[in-house]
Amino acid sequence: MERYLSIAHLFGGVTLLMIPVAVEAQWFGLVFWLLGLFAALYLPTMPLASALTFRHLPEPERQFGQVRIFGTLGWVLGGLLLSVWLQWRDAQHWIRETFPSTEEMVYRIDGLIRQLPGPTSDDAFHIAAILSFMLSSFCVFLPPSPPSRTTKGSIAPLAVLKMFWERSFLLLAFFSFLLGLVMPLYSLAVPPLLEQQHFHADWVPAVMTIGQISEFPALLLLPWILRRYGIRGTFLFGMGAWMLRYAVLAFEPPVSLTLLSIALHGVCHVFLVIVIQLYIDAKCSPDLRASAQNIFAFLTLGIAMPLGLLMSRPLVQRATEPSTGEVHFGQIFAWPAVGLGIAMLLFRLTFPRLKQYQTSATIEDTVQPGVEGPATSPK
Repeated sequence: MERYLSIAHLFGGVTLLMIPVAVEAQWFGLVFWLLGLFAALYLPTMPLASALTFRHLPEPERQFGQVRIFGTLGWVLGGLLLSVWLQWRDAQHWIRETFPSTEEMVYRIDGLIRQLPGPTSDDAFHIAAILSFMLSSFCVFLPPSPPSRTTKGSIAPLAVLKMFWERSFLLLAFFSFLLGLVMPLYSLAVPPLLEQQHFHADWVPAVMTIGQISEFPALLLLPWILRRYGIRGTFLFGMGAWMLRYAVLAFEPPVSLTLLSIALHGVCHVFLVIVIQLYIDAKCSPDLRASAQNIFAFLTLGIAMPLGLLMSRPLVQRATEPSTGEVHFGQIFAWPAVGLGIAMLLFRLTFPRLKQYQTSATIEDTVQPGVEGPATSPK
């Protein structure tokens, strides 16, 4: 796994460097294929990174959050770095005014930055490419993680597909797919909402990191929430946070409530995406875990999210005034808020009430009396 991660991030970085070149040359057909190539290289690395982490952690359900929190930190620093680079003059003025003791250091940094070419929108790809090359180099030094080969006479992806006969596994995949349909709307519509609320476009990446900052407390609380409420309750909390976020945005709220809705992203991501990854790791045998993580990622990132993006664009276009360009965000977020509310109700009615989440070696799928579902004996 570590070899694939290193190669994928290396070629992903090369692809990112080529995208601005193709845009400048107006080779838009090539841009389309480069974006598709980058997606094909990068998207599989996310579930594989989780599978690799789970393999080397003795207690993933307790320890994964402590490791995953560094990914959140990197995401926050990446967004801040991009905004500060694009608006360095304003940023350095604020730093000097707020922290007078740093004036000499800021002056030296400013001298170095002035020797570089001025910031452009292409720098988002340049910074991402540099980070991708750094990540590729880091992956070279990861501990060896050869594929597990304990399954006799079967192909891992086909063995994972057989698990969809289990009710809990199938329902979790189904609701993950539904959530994947509404995921792109957040990234597509919230940035223009912030700009319409008078945030400068260059500072939007920094503002959006509020959603990642909220992942810190969510990750720290996740083990307790899982023990207290189980997979079913934790997943419902995540869906509820997603519905609440879109419901708040549907009322075109003031800036303070918009920022609060962005802050709910941490709960949405951790209590849904991370919980699914933990569930898959606990549910599957060691030789099937990487394949299962990739199948779920393919369903959500490879199918549901592109479909959601295609569905979101007409929604945004219909809510935009052709003459002024003003967007009525209430029309955009109302429908997915209602849809998420219905999905929550269906999930609560159909997903089996599993016993308490315990360890990565087993999830007790013994269903409580009066609730249908598969039953397996804990080890």
